Amino acid sequence: MMGAALFAVMAAAVWRSGLYFSADMYPVWIGFGLFCAGAGGWGLYRFSRGTAADRALLGGRVWASPLAVWLLCSPFLMMLLYAVHGTIGSVSLLGDGNQALRWALYGSFAAVAWVQGSAKRGRFVLAAVWHMTGGLLAVTALLPVYGWFRLPYAITYSADPEISATGARLAGMLQYPNTFGAVMAVFLLERLFALGPLLQRQPAPAPSRVLLGSLPLLPYAAALLLSESRGAWLAAGAACAAGLLVERRRMLAPLVLAAAPFAGAALLYRQLAAAKLAAEPWPGLLALAGLWAGSLLAGRWLLRLHGGAAGAWRRRLGMAAGGALLAAGAAMVFGTVRERIVHKFGTMSARQAMVHDAWTLVKEAPWLGQGGDTWRLSYRAVQSSPYVGSQMHSGYVDVLLNTGLIGFGLLAAMLAAAGLLIFKRCRRLLPSYMVFLLHGAVDIDWSYGIVWLLFFLLAARAAAEPFPVGKKTSIPALPPERIRRLVPALLSLWILIASGGACLAYRGYMGQAEHMQALRSQDNQAAVTVLASSLRWNPADYSAALDLAGLVAPTAAEPILRHSLAYAPHHPGLLWALADNAGRRGDAGEAIYWIGAALRQDKYNAGGRTSSLECLLQLARAEYTAGHETAARRIARFGVGLYHDYARVAEDTRLRVIRNDREFALTSEAREWGRQLAALSGGRARWTAE
Repeated sequence: MMGAALFAVMAAAVWRSGLYFSADMYPVWIGFGLFCAGAGGWGLYRFSRGTAADRALLGGRVWASPLAVWLLCSPFLMMLLYAVHGTIGSVSLLGDGNQALRWALYGSFAAVAWVQGSAKRGRFVLAAVWHMTGGLLAVTALLPVYGWFRLPYAITYSADPEISATGARLAGMLQYPNTFGAVMAVFLLERLFALGPLLQRQPAPAPSRVLLGSLPLLPYAAALLLSESRGAWLAAGAACAAGLLVERRRMLAPLVLAAAPFAGAALLYRQLAAAKLAAEPWPGLLALAGLWAGSLLAGRWLLRLHGGAAGAWRRRLGMAAGGALLAAGAAMVFGTVRERIVHKFGTMSARQAMVHDAWTLVKEAPWLGQGGDTWRLSYRAVQSSPYVGSQMHSGYVDVLLNTGLIGFGLLAAMLAAAGLLIFKRCRRLLPSYMVFLLHGAVDIDWSYGIVWLLFFLLAARAAAEPFPVGKKTSIPALPPERIRRLVPALLSLWILIASGGACLAYRGYMGQAEHMQALRSQDNQAAVTVLASSLRWNPADYSAALDLAGLVAPTAAEPILRHSLAYAPHHPGLLWALADNAGRRGDAGEAIYWIGAALRQDKYNAGGRTSSLECLLQLARAEYTAGHETAARRIARFGVGLYHDYARVAEDTRLRVIRNDREFALTSEAREWGRQLAALSGGRARWTAE
């Protein structure tokens, strides 16, 4: 049952875009949470009524090592941190809830994987789950290239050489090439370094076993190359080099064997990149099959040439041939992307600016952070240039923003415990673990639920490895009495977390489903009714509140927006909507207040600034028409001040900023509104920006 649950969760994670969106996580957590609650209840029953062996299974193996204890507890401690934020206040209650659900999912998945690995032959089940996930990701990414599996956003197109050297990049089910490339690197290095112990077995493994072990090398390597992710390539190279240093005594033969599949992947990359990832279906698949089979046979031939029974000259010949193939493959790839690798680093400037700006937010709440979605909702208030980046491109910085130094320390301890466990128990998994650490530091990998699930699955696989023969184990036949007494309480707590998480996920799922139903509706009144129901399911959903406020009268919209603002006090969209709502109601004082609040949270919003000037002009005219000339001039003078600030920031952006992803500039409409406001105020506008 636990093995089936692991298969189901990972398959669902692949199918639902890697669980990047919280809406995709809700149905997965509903099913898995109910399963975990049932499994916890069954485990509690077995522990209280079962045999000594049952109690050992539930208590001994899981609690055998302090590293295991910490790894299993740390996700739930992260969940608790976000729950605390939801109680004491943060930038977004919705963000806190979603992050708490995510970490509860990761912790429950880790617990199930750990117990599954403790069972007889459990490590084979974990390996099967791992390979199923990698196979699904690779197949669902490559088939759209050949027109056999229609998948939106599986391929991203861009004519910008900063983004793609060939015009097309493979993104697969994850819909983001950089993270997809990093995940493929994780699976590729796991396969490569698994060949080391396989080829050293005595007696020698059967050829079919070696063939099966090397089978995924070409598709994983091809998918990694087609992602065209420089960060993933660099992380894979650094992790591979570190792994070779650790496992240098048994990795020469695997490298010789893998040289042909790697060269085949490079050749496939060259062909598909030239076609912008649009190969002819049947001829393309036949070419892929031929290249795949040929590379496997060539790898097998190189391995035989390098075999221990061969003479010294044949071993040298095998090594030379393998090295030549690797060099040829690297040359083919480098020749295609040379310009982007050597000269095109414009995207790094925005990421450096993001990290620099993030420190402003970190200093505001250094110990506990500001809760879930801190960067998403706050970056526009501190950004030093108008870049677009609602996701922080560093998992470490994102955790620091959300949970402060306390959460960062917890995360660092968790990562260190996993690394130490893998180093002690299964060193061949170290390169995959290092890719997770390295690439997560420079991109949004950790926003994907599937990446964290793979991390805990990797740790569970290491823990499930058998101890070497003759080595004294640290796992007692029965757990100590003191630990055994804690197990029922911990299982009861897990049941509570799983069932509570399933209930919260159900509310989120229903709210999201009704929100989507309202967006599809052609009847405004029906949409209003459904959106109101969506907010009853999930009151913290500010997107539903904004949509509902746009469909009702201004007087009815104001309490909706204010209520939503209580859940996300600094949400720029809500602040701009409240400013617009005050203008439509004719309340100049409220409009001025909310415009100022919105500008403090979103200064590079050209559309918001322009509409604010128009709103103030209309309010000033209304006061002037009503005979309130003094009030009209006061509003107009405030508008002129806003205009001058807008013009100054736009001019500064034009002269100073290299990247202007938000296309921030002084609009022609703003010029006209500024001129008319100046006329009403009795002065004139200074035209400072072109």
